[in-house]
Amino acid sequence: MSPKVKPQGHLDDNIIQDEELEKMLEERQELKESVSAYRKLDAEIKDKIRSIEAPTPYRVGRFVIDKQEIPGRSVAFEIQSSFRFSIKLTGEE
Repeated sequence: MSPKVKPQGHLDDNIIQDEELEKMLEERQELKESVSAYRKLDAEIKDKIRSIEAPTPYRVGRFVIDKQEIPGRSVAFEIQSSFRFSIKLTGEE
């Protein structure tokens, strides 16, 4: 079921007619939902792996699980000014 689309959020909304951009945004939204599901499952899997006390590497079916320690380090850098775009569905907060 697709979400109900509000025709206009505010009286001062600027409406842009660009079919190519709209199609790209719709595809982005579909991929975004897939990425979100992937990240959630990936976090659950890594939590499960942390609870296993077997030495690495080890196999689970056709997957090889290994672990590599990443030493701590100090990082200092400068961030240049830039722009950030926010892309949301109509009605999203």
